[in-house]
This record gives sequence, C-alpha cells and structure tokens, in this order.
Amino acid sequence: MNLLCLRLKQQKVRYKYVFYFLNSSFFRRQIPNITKKSVNQASFTVTALKELIMILPPLDIQKHIADTLDKTKEIIDCQKKQIEELDNLIKATFYDMFGDPVTNEKGWKLAKIKDLAKKIQYGTSEKATTEILEYAILRMNNITYNGEWDFGDLKYINLSSADKEKYLVHKGEMLFNRTNSKELVGKSAAYRNEYPMAYAGYLVKLTPNERTNSEFISAFLNSKYGKALLKSMAKNIIGMANINAKELGNIKIYVPPLDLQNKFAQIVTNIEQQKSLVRQSITESQNLFNSLMSKYFD
Repeated sequence: MNLLCLRLKQQKVRYKYVFYFLNSSFFRRQIPNITKKSVNQASFTVTALKELIMILPPLDIQKHIADTLDKTKEIIDCQKKQIEELDNLIKATFYDMFGDPVTNEKGWKLAKIKDLAKKIQYGTSEKATTEILEYAILRMNNITYNGEWDFGDLKYINLSSADKEKYLVHKGEMLFNRTNSKELVGKSAAYRNEYPMAYAGYLVKLTPNERTNSEFISAFLNSKYGKALLKSMAKNIIGMANINAKELGNIKIYVPPLDLQNKFAQIVTNIEQQKSLVRQSITESQNLFNSLMSKYFD
C-alpha cells in the first residue's frame, strides 16, 4: 500500500478541516480525473494531487466547520457506544440468569438441541433477485457475528403455497448459518419481525418446542462458550466450513426452566426496543452529518 503524507501550511489551513474536506464528495469526485489505471491497480501522482481544487475559507470559518463536524461525529460515536453497551447488557444478563455454560454452576439439566426443537430444516435453493418480489429472502450475510440482523442487502423470491410452509421463518423461530468461513460458520439469530421472510439454503431454521425459546438458544450459541464450540465443530469443505442440521441438533445445551427463559426473552425484547430507538437516532445524526458535509463542501 502506498501512502501520502500531507504537510500543511498552518497559517493558511487547519488540519481537521482538511481531514473532512478529503472525505467530502466534492474531493472524491475529482479523484477519477487524476487517476491512472494499470492492469492490477489504480493510482495518482503527488503532482496530480496538488492540482486538485480545494475549498478554502478563512481560518476562523475552517475552525467552525471542523468543530461542528467534530461535535456531530462525537454524538454518532456516543450513540454507537450505546448500542455496544446494550449488546453487552444482553450477554451479561444471560450469564447472570443462567450461569456460565462451561461450568453449569446452577446445575441445569442437559439436553440436545434436537430435543428442544419441533423442526430443524434447511432453507430454499431458489435463485433470488434484486427485483422486489413476494418475499425478502435472508442469506448468510444478513446474520451478524454477534447474532444481530442486518437487512441492508436483501434479495427477493416468490414461493409456491407448498414452499411457504418450509421456507418462511416466523417470529419466535431461529436461523443458523450452516456454511461460511471457519470464523463465521454457526452465526445464529432469533427472528423477531412480525412479518415472515424466506431463508436461503445456507441457513437452517429451528422451530423451538414447548421446552425452550429461540432467544435462549440463540444467546447460548452466541456466548463465548457457544462460539468456541461451533468453531471446534466446523468441518472445512473446499475452502468453506460447515455444520449441518444433524450436527446442530446434537449440540448439548443446558435447559433452565421455561419461565426463566421467557423472562430472559422479555428482557431481550425490551433491550432490542431501546436499541431500535438508538439506531433511529444514529440514522438522524448521520443524516445531519451528511447534510453538513454537503453544505460545507459541495
């Protein structure tokens, strides 16, 4: 990687202002004009960079712009920290209520996951499209490593009446990522939306029975112990790791009383509602930041 170091004349420009300018769309739109492409990479010279146009208000205005953007970014960073703290609260609550899965110090009875499931079934191999069809389809990239949902990149499919029973996930069920890299295989998340979505073949749907709920099983699999166990189970197949539905079903898990599991699930629901409010605030703050960047530099 080739880097450039800018040494600025401080009597004319403030470093933090330049930092934001270099991240502006006004600056990025100029880059293609000086970029030379070779077979393997694109680059530009220092001489060409020096010829680009820079918006340069007086120093006091530069300071005002940088300070305003700094404060807005600090708000966004603080809000993102809130999300992390709420995630940590869910993990801490799990350990507080159920104990460490490694030692099972509370002496819960053990069972295999298949004994806690009504169904464990694979998703559809139907080809998805970006065209908006009847159902959005969840793929392995839609489950995060920490067991959250990322709906930012969705595709869509149609399903026959017969396939809807097999390939739709409903609130209260769980999805498990059976094929991925060694580090990511086994990603799991409880499905919380009121409306169903389809799910793809690299995912496995677990429908819990009357002994458990999906929030508890998901939290178990996303615990430090669960992550280590899944990583140890994963088999490498042509560059990818795999844990099939049968192997998922054979995982041993402690089984606290259902009322305690349900209490945990309710706590998770409350925390998720708080996270939703914070995410909305992040979106609003990010929109403000983007608006300010456009105002100052475009």
